[in-house]
Amino acid sequence: NLPDEDEKPIDVDAPADHLPSSTPSIPALYISSYKPSEQNNTTSHLHNKQHPSTMNPLVDLLTMNFPYATETVCIFMSIQGSMAVRNGPNRTKSMNWFHAFVRSTLTAYAGATFTNIFMGRPTAMFANDVFFGSCLIGFGIVNWLPLDIGYHLFSTFLGTLLTTVFSQVFRVGGVCGFSDAAYNAFKDAPSVYYPTPVFGPILFPAALGNMGGFLKSGIDGHLEKGMPWPFQQAISCSTFYHFYAHDVKGCVGVTLRSVLRPVAIQIMILMGADEKESENDALFAKFAVGCFMVAMGIVMMPQFLGPKFSPFTAVADMVG
Repeated sequence: NLPDEDEKPIDVDAPADHLPSSTPSIPALYISSYKPSEQNNTTSHLHNKQHPSTMNPLVDLLTMNFPYATETVCIFMSIQGSMAVRNGPNRTKSMNWFHAFVRSTLTAYAGATFTNIFMGRPTAMFANDVFFGSCLIGFGIVNWLPLDIGYHLFSTFLGTLLTTVFSQVFRVGGVCGFSDAAYNAFKDAPSVYYPTPVFGPILFPAALGNMGGFLKSGIDGHLEKGMPWPFQQAISCSTFYHFYAHDVKGCVGVTLRSVLRPVAIQIMILMGADEKESENDALFAKFAVGCFMVAMGIVMMPQFLGPKFSPFTAVADMVG
């Protein structure tokens, strides 16, 4: 069937004022294309990805504006999943290779595999070869290289740091991309109580980040000790991103931007943004979310404060 003349293929994360990229980005890989009528023209959250940039390298990293960005972060995400299984249930290498591969894949990509079902969208594992291909590559690097060199490399501090940074960049794309997708799907039908859909663009990314925990431990096992860090991270970051980038008419978004936008513009100018980029609310929101998520990923490495650390729990304990 030929598409209608007024209907063009479109990336879910490529608003009208964003030049198309030759390689689909993380949100586009996660979620199948929306019709142009569903596109939000007010929330261009990336500068021209994989085009020459004058931005600070930190901004390019966090917004995945570098060559082969999608492939890079997907492979590192797969390596992180494979390392988790290799250091856990398969530490003795006694698991059948296929059992270990499936566990590694679901540890890394449970969210990408199942979360789209809630929105009636195809799973990314079936819709794009980059995801499953990266699972094969990541698993092979960790388990099949001669002399176990891959496993030993990514067990070092530098290997763990690289894996943490690029995996967190992957998650930044997921949080922002899923928030964008839910907002684009529901923005024309908000509740009568608020002009912008509130919960969908926050809970959809939260489901993405916690699918692995639910799959591994079940509902009770994942939640029995309170709100786990993946929930804390996803809800806090998607809430900030959603209201700052999408809430054009509501009091929360308007107030948030009135307080932060003057500072945000100056920060983006310091980061090398041009006039248009410095005033791009969604670009700053994604950069801010990226800074927080990557910093927390590093802080929670075993060599620093460890995986049980949470800034929110620490603040609550101090106040309490």
